[in-house]
Amino acid sequence: MTAPPEELTLTCGAPGHGGFVIARHEGRAVFVRGALPAETVRARVTEVKKSYLRASTVEVMEASPHRVPDTCPAATAGAGCCDLTFADAAYQRELKAAVLGEQLQRIGGFAPETIEAIWDGTVAPLQEGGRDAGPDATPSGWRHRARLVAAADGRLGQHAHRSDAVIVAPCAQLPTALTGLADRLRAEPGTDVALVLDDAGATHAAVPARRGRPAQSLAGEALAEYRVGERSWRIPVGGFWQAHRDAAAGYARRIAAYAAQYGPSAGHAWDLYGGVGVFAAALADQGRSVDVVETSGGAIAAGKQTLAQDPVAFHRGDVAARLKGLRAPDVVVLDPPRTGAGTPVMTAITAARPPVIVHVGCDPASFARDLAAARDNGYRVAELAACDAFPGTHHLEAFAVLVPGTDTGRDR
Repeated sequence: MTAPPEELTLTCGAPGHGGFVIARHEGRAVFVRGALPAETVRARVTEVKKSYLRASTVEVMEASPHRVPDTCPAATAGAGCCDLTFADAAYQRELKAAVLGEQLQRIGGFAPETIEAIWDGTVAPLQEGGRDAGPDATPSGWRHRARLVAAADGRLGQHAHRSDAVIVAPCAQLPTALTGLADRLRAEPGTDVALVLDDAGATHAAVPARRGRPAQSLAGEALAEYRVGERSWRIPVGGFWQAHRDAAAGYARRIAAYAAQYGPSAGHAWDLYGGVGVFAAALADQGRSVDVVETSGGAIAAGKQTLAQDPVAFHRGDVAARLKGLRAPDVVVLDPPRTGAGTPVMTAITAARPPVIVHVGCDPASFARDLAAARDNGYRVAELAACDAFPGTHHLEAFAVLVPGTDTGRDR
């Protein structure tokens, strides 16, 4: 097979999982960044593999009607932060829905008719529009927690796509309070810096703790306060909280609704990968006792402080190992990292035979794999939904309600 030229003229096809669209050159797939389906582009080849190429758009020759001026200066300059801010918001969600459906079918093995029966095929906006954009524009300013990195001159920016180079330019995801804070700060080159805007409107910055080294505060306090309902949590600046300002409250309401609809009116629940216990709090408000399993000691400390008066017990450690000996659940909620829960964890959960499992997933591929593992262990998907918790990027958040039963609509 001959080496491809440095630049290719390509007609783009379907979206792929990872923020690109798929074209073809001499029988090989080309994963094209910066393009939309049906566009003809000139693209620079950035990576060559035996079965595929990667390429980056340098000129749009025939544009999609859904293309808009790129709203993210950092992405325009080459940063890897936003990969869809050149498409209108509604079309971004269409692309995400197409990818989720394809992953459910190809990786999960779910037949098209099964997917249609459990999901309306849409990715809903978490909040229509953004605080810095109108309802028809690409939402901006939605991220209230971010990680930046210091460039060679100490200024804060983001890594270029698939590179260690640092791009210093404002990102559309960040509100003006955080871009202003980033402009003022300087750090040792190569240092990661966590930026936070809390629910009181205060900004904070810190170099997170790493390998036994304590966190170093650069601005504001070491803890940031967030509220969901009547409760508040004080979270370390470098700790985990949902990135979208509306996600924690929105997800908690959704989890509570699923538990009320599909589970018993009261009982015992597991909140796995539970962080500080936001979902546990919603379940406790329904009269349930809750076991939370989490690996982060900082998250557990924050959760214990907030939920000290609630019937919630925290357990630190690997989820698969910590499930042994816990009280049998009536409801299981799991919100694993992007890599998913994995077959061993899904097998352990389904072995407990809860009446309902609610899976929250931010990666379509691992989400589909986990649902397939549950299906193979005697559970079916009763309901599925997805929301656009990461506007301007290819990422989404998906929710599946699993109940005991047989899924006969497999696609393989």
